[in-house]
Amino acid sequence: MSKRLLEKNFCVIPWTGFELEPTGAVKNCIISKDKIGNIHNSKIETIIKDNPLRKQMLDGKYPSNCSGCYLQEKHRPNSFDSISSRLYYTKHLANKISPKLLEKKENFELRHVDLRWSNICNQACVYCYPEYSSKWAKELGVKIPKNQNNINKVKKYVYDRIDKLENVYLAGGEPLLMKNNKEFLELLYQKNPNAIIRVNTNLNKTNTGIFELICKFKNVHWTISTETIEQEYNYIRHHGNWNDFLSNFKIIKELPHKISFNMLYFILNYKSLFDCVKYFQELGVHNNSFVIGPLYNPIWLNILNLPKETIQSCIEMFDKEISKNPGFLLQNSYENVRSYLTDTKFSANIELTKQEIKKMDLRRNIDSKKVFPKLYEVLN
Repeated sequence: MSKRLLEKNFCVIPWTGFELEPTGAVKNCIISKDKIGNIHNSKIETIIKDNPLRKQMLDGKYPSNCSGCYLQEKHRPNSFDSISSRLYYTKHLANKISPKLLEKKENFELRHVDLRWSNICNQACVYCYPEYSSKWAKELGVKIPKNQNNINKVKKYVYDRIDKLENVYLAGGEPLLMKNNKEFLELLYQKNPNAIIRVNTNLNKTNTGIFELICKFKNVHWTISTETIEQEYNYIRHHGNWNDFLSNFKIIKELPHKISFNMLYFILNYKSLFDCVKYFQELGVHNNSFVIGPLYNPIWLNILNLPKETIQSCIEMFDKEISKNPGFLLQNSYENVRSYLTDTKFSANIELTKQEIKKMDLRRNIDSKKVFPKLYEVLN
């Protein structure tokens, strides 16, 4: 492994991969703050060639684009047991590349892709946007620009190097609904069946042929999006169905694959998050399978809009869970969220929260007061 990767500012991704968003935007990874280009304006080869992060890291800088990972590693500076993308990709790619690759800013070898071909999705989660959900786009009457010719150019770039891929991340939108993923996975299984596949899915709809294709691979990591259960699940993950989700989860739980839960902490689940974790723990989910982070946007759902006394009660709930020493990524997650609650400067606007929830309820013909009665005791 290159000694470069022992430097805390360094990440392997700028030399080995990229993330494609449904809008055509290209980023280093989903944690990155800023885009480095757009396939509807530039060729993918040009975007990769002009990526400024390689020079910044070689110069010993901590790029602001990567601040999300640096923040996630704050409480575990000497441990690889962290939820940061930087350390995840270090683990999976560091020993698969030549150390010389990371010595020059001009170098690049494609070993990882994060492909989000479109915004097609069967849910409109309360915190999502039209760019990542076709259901949201339909609800708000927003059209997302798409150019199949430009997408095909990215496909060719990736397909020409598909036998070299070590790690693949499929997200969206909902990756189990994307026809482009079926074509991609068929070729990947033919050319490179040992690649690691990570799938970020809401796991509500599996009868598309893509689910069956993924199950053929040996090295699969299911990253499941949920942060509540039952009626709260149905509200937060609008158009989703808790019973369908649970049935599908029980199917993949029996597969010889890795499972993680990707959970966001925000106003609507400020108490119930812990019940959700407990629910899955009782189903046999290991503490190293929970990755939890604060929701930053939309602003009106940010946990820090709650009254100060409620936030203090949240801090106490995290203290209680941390004191149990759950270990693994669950403890790392609790520590990170607690730090966010105590250290973040934020201009609270609870009136905006109430206004936006009311507007959403009216559009969707749902009464959030019946779903979150305890929250409304705080809001009122």
